[in-house]
Amino acid sequence: MVIFDFDLTMVNTRPVEALRANRNWSAVMARVSDLEVYDGINDLLTELRLRKQVIAIVTKSPDMVPKAFARHHNWPIDIVIGYHQVQRRKPDPEGLLLAMAKGKGTPSSTFHVGDDADDTAASRAAGVTAIGAGWGLADVSALSASKPDHLFKSVAELRQLLLAGH
Repeated sequence: MVIFDFDLTMVNTRPVEALRANRNWSAVMARVSDLEVYDGINDLLTELRLRKQVIAIVTKSPDMVPKAFARHHNWPIDIVIGYHQVQRRKPDPEGLLLAMAKGKGTPSSTFHVGDDADDTAASRAAGVTAIGAGWGLADVSALSASKPDHLFKSVAELRQLLLAGH
């Protein structure tokens, strides 16, 4: 099972950061087709699906935002856990544990890909492999300091790990 964070991991949401901070979700939703999906994400999702991987998104945003992207880009996402589906958000592992329960994933076979130290902390607490997504960050020092199991600067590097042995 592969669980992705959404903002700055799958999609460059910097252009709508102010809207997100003000919880203006309708304005964020209106920009879905304008925001850049990081290079390689679409192909990686397709390849993971071909290999029968369960794919989830766990985000601090409301679930309607990544669901809109999934529809717009025809992403094969099985599970989306957003702001309203959990009581405690990352770094608490609740969202990851819920996604694993829904996807019948086990900690030993689950990867969590995120761009923030909170993602690494949630991964640790859930017992899953923590993957740092540095490709959307200008400065990876905080992510690096959180000591994820792997830290990648490109989706291509992530792809090599996730598809190794297949």
